Amino acid sequence: MRRLTVETERKTQLVDITDEVRRITAGETGTLVARFVPHTTAGVLLQAAGSGAAHVARDIESALERIVNEAWAWRHTGEGDQNPWAHVRSALTASSVTIPLADGELALGAHQAIFLCDFDGPRTRNVCVTVV
Repeated sequence: MRRLTVETERKTQLVDITDEVRRITAGETGTLVARFVPHTTAGVLLQAAGSGAAHVARDIESALERIVNEAWAWRHTGEGDQNPWAHVRSALTASSVTIPLADGELALGAHQAIFLCDFDGPRTRNVCVTVV
């Protein structure tokens, strides 16, 4: 297992980590790459990026902020961290994603990218990358 460290800059932010995961897995002989986010207020997902999809990540960030409103009357605010919306937003993503590895390359679709999703930033986040 290798650990990828990502610094986020905003409370709700999707960070494209595709190139870093490709670098970590380059030349590996396994058949699957698993990415796991060991945080309860963050997630990982596959989504469109690049030419023709440059604004997709920001649109998802905005949608999640509208779908899960921070101003709601949250019960969790009395239990410590003041971040209940971050837990709900992360529940709408995934804590892990597995992608096939073909001849040492991630078998992503033409427009797919791997995103770390931070819902309680800015923070330092980790992504565990394992080749199976």
